[in-house]
Amino acid sequence: MQSKNDSFQYEKEFEVLSFQVDPSGKLRWSALADMLQEVAWKHADSRNFGQKLFDLGFMWVLSRFDIQVNEMPSWGNDIKIETAGRGINKLFAMREFRVKDSHGKILASAMSAWLLLDIEKKRPQKPEKVLPAELFQPILEEEFLPEKLKAPSYPVFGRNFQVNFSDLDMNNHVNNVSYIRWIEDFCKEKDFKFNRLLINYQSEAILGESIEIQFEIDSKKIVISGISNGRVVFNSLMTNNS
Repeated sequence: MQSKNDSFQYEKEFEVLSFQVDPSGKLRWSALADMLQEVAWKHADSRNFGQKLFDLGFMWVLSRFDIQVNEMPSWGNDIKIETAGRGINKLFAMREFRVKDSHGKILASAMSAWLLLDIEKKRPQKPEKVLPAELFQPILEEEFLPEKLKAPSYPVFGRNFQVNFSDLDMNNHVNNVSYIRWIEDFCKEKDFKFNRLLINYQSEAILGESIEIQFEIDSKKIVISGISNGRVVFNSLMTNNS
């Protein structure tokens, strides 16, 4: 997942705030994902392939997200998040993240795969048509692409999550961080601790939908799918390698 390239193109510093931590004082997975995506947006906007693209009728859609945490930061910690484009794989634009503490220690790393979507036609576009060449060289980097996941082989019903207004983003669809929050909550219910989260976003969910959680679990991993009206909304894999 992590590239050998130590050169990053954009960075932003954060302080871990009180409302971003869990009862143990550690940054929540959902809050970390929020920070990573904020940095992605800031980087894109600084190079005119963020808000400018949206105004032209295109938007970036997160398709796959693979996050590995070595040490979750705590309340009050100062962290720095670095990001860079890591090439194009077919229709996927790859983006890497690295999270460091104030001393430069790597706390977490992540790789993500994004699709450029025509908002009106709902169809993916070739990223190299709009991305600056120095940021995303159109070179096949297959080893960077997060794994494509399957649903649990022998699924067990877990629970339902209702899509509420607070889950929606500015496109009126469920914010992808909401799925991570649901996963985080469900893993806590099952007393499963993890240090790696891999999620594939399969289809859109909208206000009022009920998302059925189906899962499969053992001592080292839990596979979770979100299902709505027979449609797979997301597949995810959480592992504990500690």
